[in-house]
Amino acid sequence: MGATFHQIIDAFVNKHGLSKGQVIAEIEKTFSSMLSRWHRKNVVVVFTDGQLSALGYHEDAAGPLQIQIDLATMRGWNTIKRILDKNLSTAACLDEVGRYKRKEKGIVWGEVISRDENSLGIELDMEFGVSLYGTCPLQYLGKHERGRLLIGDRKFFHIRRVESVMFGDIPRTQITVDRVSKTLVVKLIKHQLSPRFHEIKLRCTKRYVGHKSFVESSMYVPRKAITKTAEELSEHIQVNVIRERT
Repeated sequence: MGATFHQIIDAFVNKHGLSKGQVIAEIEKTFSSMLSRWHRKNVVVVFTDGQLSALGYHEDAAGPLQIQIDLATMRGWNTIKRILDKNLSTAACLDEVGRYKRKEKGIVWGEVISRDENSLGIELDMEFGVSLYGTCPLQYLGKHERGRLLIGDRKFFHIRRVESVMFGDIPRTQITVDRVSKTLVVKLIKHQLSPRFHEIKLRCTKRYVGHKSFVESSMYVPRKAITKTAEELSEHIQVNVIRERT
């Protein structure tokens, strides 16, 4: 193969950002699948003592037979590496989607880094020290912001959807954000509140984007939180306190 398995594994770890265990599991799965097709028998491949070991199993008149397959004499390593690279790209994408899927319906700081006639490209601060690319279609912006948001502007965005998509045969994580959700109003207000308001219940009942939002609250909301949210969204925020009946 031209390189040790450890070198190959380390290269895949560095390229795809997966753990060594994830890479090894994908290598075992890929080799098992391919060798089972090539040898027309069930083949199990495991990584032990720094080497891949392959055992083939098939039924015989005397019962199941186990055959050691010599991987050192195999051909087609370049093909296998290409398949592995593709499979690991898919695994890395699904791992990333799973990690950030839990952030759907949350809010995140984003900086506009590109724009075209249909959407804005946003660099999103998903985690401390981690930035990901997201897209905000223009229909997910209020009409008052579609021509106003420029490259370099930073705003809060609502994470509408995190999913894996295919660009050709390459999987990519796609994050779609918006500025029109009622959830954005609620999350922005909560973002401005101190920990003593952790039990507050907020609900945006109606939102006229760029004009006015109506919010119901279970307790008094400091004016500063309302004002900050109104400034961020460029719309008036009306908060009504609705006391729960006891």
